[in-house]
Amino acid sequence: MNIAVILAGGVGNRVGAGIPKQFIEVLGKPVLAYTIEAFENHPEIDATLVVCVKSYIDYMAEMKEKYRFKKLRWVTEGGDTFQKSVLNGINFLEDKIDSDDTVLVHFGASPFITADIISDCIRVCKEKENAISTTDYYLLCGEKKSTKSVADLQNYSDKYINRDTIAIMNTPHAFRYEFIRDLYREAIETGIINTVEPHTTTLMYAMGKKIYFSLGSQNNIKITRKEDLELFEGYVLERYRKEALEKKEAADVVVFMADGFEECEGLLVVDILRRAGLRTVMASVMGRIEVDSSRHIEVKADCLAENVDYSVAKMIVLPGGRIGTENLAASEFVKEKCIDFGKNKIVAAVCAAPSILASLGLMKKATVHPDFVGKMCDVEVLDKSVVVDDNIITGQGLGAAIPFALEIVKKLEGDEKAKQIRTAICYRG
Repeated sequence: MNIAVILAGGVGNRVGAGIPKQFIEVLGKPVLAYTIEAFENHPEIDATLVVCVKSYIDYMAEMKEKYRFKKLRWVTEGGDTFQKSVLNGINFLEDKIDSDDTVLVHFGASPFITADIISDCIRVCKEKENAISTTDYYLLCGEKKSTKSVADLQNYSDKYINRDTIAIMNTPHAFRYEFIRDLYREAIETGIINTVEPHTTTLMYAMGKKIYFSLGSQNNIKITRKEDLELFEGYVLERYRKEALEKKEAADVVVFMADGFEECEGLLVVDILRRAGLRTVMASVMGRIEVDSSRHIEVKADCLAENVDYSVAKMIVLPGGRIGTENLAASEFVKEKCIDFGKNKIVAAVCAAPSILASLGLMKKATVHPDFVGKMCDVEVLDKSVVVDDNIITGQGLGAAIPFALEIVKKLEGDEKAKQIRTAICYRG
């Protein structure tokens, strides 16, 4: 087995948040949860042990339940140093895992860890008994005159260090379990553990062990200060953006959202369709999830228009609004989908948006907002709230939003479902 031992025993007061840094929330989620998630989602990790601040052990049960961490098998109390926490974790696992199992030790406050770093750490450890995520040193390097911070004006450097000789070690550290267990036993028996800086690496050096390198990254930072939290927040947001771009949303109905859309013609229609049990996705055509409505109410779409599985969708809907319609009409993607769906599926548009369908030659008769009658080309315009022309549904304006949405329900789910929704919302029109 490969077991992740995540160290969450520190108090991290340099962040200045009043709680251990690994439990500070970023976008509503604790830093530690992001770290655990990286190992939870890795196919080679079989189980996780969190070595935790004593006062947060009960909280870990809540975290496990909330984020559904199936691999989070154990929680034990941490120590007041890195080494003591590692030792607590190693001792805890004594009767729970086998001698040849691989243990990966990682900081709970290092959520930037990636799958390739974990994989390579396991790979090297299987071959060499230990592996530590390591990077070369790329900056200029000089020896400090004292061990004080460089912020101390009395400190300086007068000795160059060849950066090509420096290895920057990080976590995860991976060990064959028997190797790390016996290392600590010998260190305690001989007293060496009391003579070195409290880290596993310094102990290995003192005991004449070789440290083998595995893949590292300069991005895999440990959160130590407030600015690190801000950096991680940006990292998470970018990750979410990429995931949104890659994800394909399944939908029955796709409502295209563009800046300037009329709120009721978009959101009210979505409301009614979802009441009817239709999988209705708001898809932004703006290249971003946030869409600005005609009255400048920011609306968060479900996804980008490019990230919908159109093969299963039955209908697309175009809300109106003058500016919204202009933005929809400017999208080649929207026009392409209107043409595709106009052939053998269903297209609906309301207010000014039917003018887009008219320009594409998708219908013979329709309704539209009176201000846009002149843009309906050769289409016969009827002065009605809603017009159905085979597989094309058009609505006249905001006042027609409810009957327009009910007509969509009727088209997709039948008369009975449309009547149920009409009754449920007390619509008497």
